[in-house]
Amino acid sequence: MKSIFQKSNFPEAPGGNLYEWKSAETAFEIPKEGLFAIKITASAKNAEQNRSKDDDDLRVALDGFDFGKYGQNREGSWKGFNVSSSWNGATLKGGTKTVYFFVNLEKGRHVLQFFADETPILKSIEIFEIISYSFELYGLRPPERLKSARIGIPWLSFVFLGTPSKNITLGVATKSAKTKGGTDGDNLKVIINGRIFPNIQAPASDKYKNFYFSGDLKEFNVLSVIDEQMAKPLAFENAVELWYDEEPEITDLKVRFFSQKELLEKYDLNDMIPWISAEILAMALILENQGKIYSAEFLRHSMGKNPEAKIYGPDDPIARKIKADPAYRKILEKLKEKIKGGNLEGEIWPDDFKGDPGMKGEINFSSFDLDGAIHGTKKIEYSARKQGNDGFEVHLTIFDIYDFEREILPGILQDRKGFVLQSAVNWLDRLEALEIIHNFEIEIRLTENIHVQ
Repeated sequence: MKSIFQKSNFPEAPGGNLYEWKSAETAFEIPKEGLFAIKITASAKNAEQNRSKDDDDLRVALDGFDFGKYGQNREGSWKGFNVSSSWNGATLKGGTKTVYFFVNLEKGRHVLQFFADETPILKSIEIFEIISYSFELYGLRPPERLKSARIGIPWLSFVFLGTPSKNITLGVATKSAKTKGGTDGDNLKVIINGRIFPNIQAPASDKYKNFYFSGDLKEFNVLSVIDEQMAKPLAFENAVELWYDEEPEITDLKVRFFSQKELLEKYDLNDMIPWISAEILAMALILENQGKIYSAEFLRHSMGKNPEAKIYGPDDPIARKIKADPAYRKILEKLKEKIKGGNLEGEIWPDDFKGDPGMKGEINFSSFDLDGAIHGTKKIEYSARKQGNDGFEVHLTIFDIYDFEREILPGILQDRKGFVLQSAVNWLDRLEALEIIHNFEIEIRLTENIHVQ
């Protein structure tokens, strides 16, 4: 890989509650279109270290896209904090964490924006061009040795935005307590899209189960992660996060990316490229003739090289369609439940509906036209203001990513080998490198008046 940009010596954070850190904003130029790694190193303190009731937090946006917006964490991830792509003082405890963001970038100017809570420290930014579809690191040790209370300290994150990796190989050396002449061996936790990879030697041990690498059990080990293991629950933004305990060493880390040729071969698309765009446009026309205006509009929009986010207000017809959908009634029930519990501001996640047999842990709108336009809603943000004795005015924002994770269109697209649409759209969701179909964000803002008793 080749370094093309470096920056350090950032100004001190001004402090305060949930603010945009304007003076840390960083613009950079990309010399040519391609795959790049953006390396950002920062640290954050917890509330005790701040001598206050609030931790330091930091997150980043690239060209208006907020990393971690759709990431969930068992301890909460309000406003994109406390996820793999951000820095959270409660877990970092004053320590340093480095995040590598893998993104495809066009030639020209790009901007990194930072959003903070309290006073995190931004240490450095470096940008690398990925050469020959390969990224490698060697001989890494934690920058500090902090007490982790046996859960670990965040150390490194690798975030993949629409860039499927072929394989990630992680070689780790960890010493046992006996080798170190102490009472605690080295450990390393691996978290992929919020899921902890368990220790395969002691999956039931309270001490070792959450550390895939443990020196007390095996002093050198290798983990190989293939692309399919990262495909769920997210397809748009995937993340691998490493937490350390004591002093593990990453002897080597290698990420292999697909070339365009490999992607074509992997998904058997070689004989489809010449005509697939025409087929997609034909589907959009059919949808439009059926009255599915938004389904057609979004499908056409996804064919643009860099489609902008679609943002709709409370008076747009799509907002009225959503309010008439059966899923919306379930959302209002969950909203009332949260407000009744004293949460006047927060988020509603698909996981909030895990116990609902009708929702099955998802937020899907299935009404006419919505079934092909809004599918697999990522989250809903809300803010409620009390009116009268039991009334509330609520502002909601529905966040969705236009992708192709489910069959959303009539099953008319078949190649000469007879595969059905569902397979095609799932493939196309992963193939941004082909520049045929691209993901984009959708925001729908609603206003609601509800009563909570």
